[in-house]
Amino acid sequence: MSPRTPDFFDLVGDEGTPDELAQLRRAHDLLVAAGPPPELSPRLAEAPRAQSRSSVLPRRRRSAAFLLAAAVVASAFGIGLLIGNRDSSGFTQSRAIPMHGVGELASARATLGVGEQDSAGNYPLKMTVRGLPPLANGGWYELLLSKGGKPTLTCGSFASAKQGVTVRMSVPYDLSKFPTLFDGWVVVQREPTQHRNRLVMTT
Repeated sequence: MSPRTPDFFDLVGDEGTPDELAQLRRAHDLLVAAGPPPELSPRLAEAPRAQSRSSVLPRRRRSAAFLLAAAVVASAFGIGLLIGNRDSSGFTQSRAIPMHGVGELASARATLGVGEQDSAGNYPLKMTVRGLPPLANGGWYELLLSKGGKPTLTCGSFASAKQGVTVRMSVPYDLSKFPTLFDGWVVVQREPTQHRNRLVMTT
């Protein structure tokens, strides 16, 4: 004798909106059409046996594997940061210092990249400058360390161009002395015919 098909309204009732009842009715009809699920075989009806100890890593091994994976991810992240701060010329930047123009050259901008101290005790520098006009009559610009906004130790000189310029320098000073011996950087304009140097950029 086949089992009686359950009546939809006996199961659900008549509460709900017409749309909700229509959706439930469609689901009910699909379940009735599908029929009851097949009976489980005796093999599947039995509870699964516990996995053997050899197929599961012990807790300590799982923890070690997790820590190893975390270390690999951290190492990859550190290497990515190192590579990300290295440019195509091989310069590795440890920090970037923004600079801005002063006075009539207030729109000028520069970024001073400072590298790690090398084995000889020098610090490599890479400076990208925009907005400083080219100088006539043999004039040039000079980058210096500063204290209280006043120039102290020279770091190198460069000539500018209309489209900007990037220059490499190296200084023997111990830059770890910030802000004891110096607390910033400045760029001054130098011209052979003038004894007074003009401050054009600062940090």
